[in-house]
Amino acid sequence: MDDIELITKFSEKLGKLLDDDVDDYNVKLIIGQEPNKRLFKAHLYILRVICPYFHTAFKRGWCKKDDDGSFFIEKPNIKPEVFEVILKYLYTGTLSFDKKSPDFLIEILVASDEFILHELCSHIETGLIKFHSMYLSQNFSHILHISFKHTLWNQLQEFCLTKIDKDPQSIFESTDFTRLLLNPLKDMIKRDDLFLEEIDIWRVVIIWCINQPNLNGGQKSQFNKDDINRWSRKTKSNFSKMLKEFTPFIRFHHITYKEFHENVKPFKEFIQQDIYEQTLWYYINPTLSRKQLAPIRTGLFDSALLKLKHFSLICNWINKSSELYSYSTLRFELKIRGTLDGFTADIFHNKFERLENTIVVMRVKDTGELIGGYNPWSFEHDRWRDSSDFWRYEQSSFIFSFPRESISLTNKNNLSWMKHNKINFKMELKNLESKSKLSRIDPNHTSKAFCISQDTGPQFGKTDLFMGKNFNSPLNCSCIQQYYMDKIRDDESGFCVDEYEIFQIFKK
Repeated sequence: MDDIELITKFSEKLGKLLDDDVDDYNVKLIIGQEPNKRLFKAHLYILRVICPYFHTAFKRGWCKKDDDGSFFIEKPNIKPEVFEVILKYLYTGTLSFDKKSPDFLIEILVASDEFILHELCSHIETGLIKFHSMYLSQNFSHILHISFKHTLWNQLQEFCLTKIDKDPQSIFESTDFTRLLLNPLKDMIKRDDLFLEEIDIWRVVIIWCINQPNLNGGQKSQFNKDDINRWSRKTKSNFSKMLKEFTPFIRFHHITYKEFHENVKPFKEFIQQDIYEQTLWYYINPTLSRKQLAPIRTGLFDSALLKLKHFSLICNWINKSSELYSYSTLRFELKIRGTLDGFTADIFHNKFERLENTIVVMRVKDTGELIGGYNPWSFEHDRWRDSSDFWRYEQSSFIFSFPRESISLTNKNNLSWMKHNKINFKMELKNLESKSKLSRIDPNHTSKAFCISQDTGPQFGKTDLFMGKNFNSPLNCSCIQQYYMDKIRDDESGFCVDEYEIFQIFKK
């Protein structure tokens, strides 16, 4: 018999002391409240040795004695079914997760914390994270709030902090995110490393505010969440007080003017005047204002064209994965931006051509379409003895297009997202994917993945995605399917771009 078998047998025998026919007990524990109240019998020395709470209780004389000489303790705040599990642990050192719901496990965890049972708390936390991570994510607000109220719950605290760091989208997609208390949410919004775009942080704050139970003066009647003009004076006053708790920590200057017009301007009356005017001044003169304002949040991609959902799809295409938010595996470093560096092929070659594993993306002037391509190697013209164009082989390259963002400065503001009690990032990502076009290099034409030329910008295939000498000059770019599998643009006529960016990609 090995040590584990020996300990198991000993545990089983010790557990028999809890059998009803054992009569040498000297402690009575009255647990719960009517109608759910129950008497448990136990042994003084076992309780004192195993449980710090009971050790202190007996040492300091907190326990009273019954007529038969037994000590008795009352714990009306703990359910009998919860204490039964804890008492068995005190005698046997075991707790099984079989047939125990996550809600019940948390009740046991709360009681274990009260009894100062460090090892049991740690064991239950491990089980919750291992077997019930989905429950923890779906009830994140509750778990965040309760875990930081208990100093022993180190694993759940770490779970919450890791989720805030790596997967904040899922927090605000959870059904209970609006139950977050003000201070924990405000602490999250303050974080420099909150991995959310500023417009989404703004939407999170708005949805949280309008779903607070005290917003409508405690009245049960429904009100039009997305029609601010029909809000009562009391509702507006309550909303304003809540919103002003967050606005100093929103980095409005990292919201595009179009997004600001559609999603922020309708709330002008609730935003501090100096914050609102400072943001407008930034849009007028961003160069002068930039030094005075908070930088982009740590880890976010510095792009004037792409949002997190675009980067997520691009990462999926690179990794050939369907995992949501897979941008956490890659880092994108901006190397060229047309409006800062220029739009010519010469600038492209001087600053960029030797870089490997890159992505180029451009915005078509007038239509607003986003078009781009991925090159695992470089565009360098490295045949010094021959300046003519040549083909480069590659089997992992692709080109793509994204639809124009449907935001208009003339249409009525669309605040329909305010009707919901969460932001559905997954649905937004799937909608983008359904409207996007991806075209990989044809397996029969991998030898013609790129045409390398000293006189032009990037050429995926020859004409599948072509950028000429001056990308922002009329008809200098085009998309005509040839060596890639599918069309990424129906219109085969030439076009010019009003912005383009090139990123180098690194694995994290």
